[in-house]
Amino acid sequence: MSERSAATPELEKQVVLILSTMRSGSTLLKALLAAAPDISNLPEIDFQKYQSNEAGKEIAALDDYPIIALKRPAWFNESNRYPKLPRIDNAKLVILTRDAHTNGLSLRKMVLRKLAPLGPRWMDAWIAKNYWAKVYGKLLERFPKDDSSNFWIRYEDLIQDPITHTANLFSFIGSSQTEGVDAYPRPGNYEWKWGTDDGGDKIQSLKVQAPKAVPQEALKILERVKTIPEVQRVREALGY
Repeated sequence: MSERSAATPELEKQVVLILSTMRSGSTLLKALLAAAPDISNLPEIDFQKYQSNEAGKEIAALDDYPIIALKRPAWFNESNRYPKLPRIDNAKLVILTRDAHTNGLSLRKMVLRKLAPLGPRWMDAWIAKNYWAKVYGKLLERFPKDDSSNFWIRYEDLIQDPITHTANLFSFIGSSQTEGVDAYPRPGNYEWKWGTDDGGDKIQSLKVQAPKAVPQEALKILERVKTIPEVQRVREALGY
């Protein structure tokens, strides 16, 4: 891998914001972007806190590289107001989606841990309707797919063909990286860990893992939530 680019003056930096639900693959996406020589490799930072007139300079100071990539998924209690974008001009938005049932299963495991199989069925409907559909529904309203400053990408497509989709992402962002990647470097100044990033075995492998068959638990969740009108509407809009 080539050496990373030298520091760039603050006002010349490009800011990229990754928007998503929790457990949608945002740590993987951020890591893949960091494979480029001119894109930052930072831990999860809440970009929503940068609301001052100095927000641009504050974000630029986070890293020396020309392109600053920040990710911060919506929390459960933010479904009605996510995201609060920082007060900067010309940020590029990368919106990462994951289908309701696989995202829901991962969220169930995140919340309940070892007790996930014992969780009540109503939990799946609540997550799908009041979190997943609300977050992506509002993102679709605010940041249309046909806007040149928004890049929508599905987690399922990313892991199926990472080379093609990361190449498209690098082009959208304006990176000097022209070829797509399916592997990524380990962070140099922090560790992936639960609570701020995904700390699991897959991210530690430093390579996109080939997609596997959808777990039966997720398929059962899909049967329970796919006819909820709000969920059905958003799934169709996202191409699921």
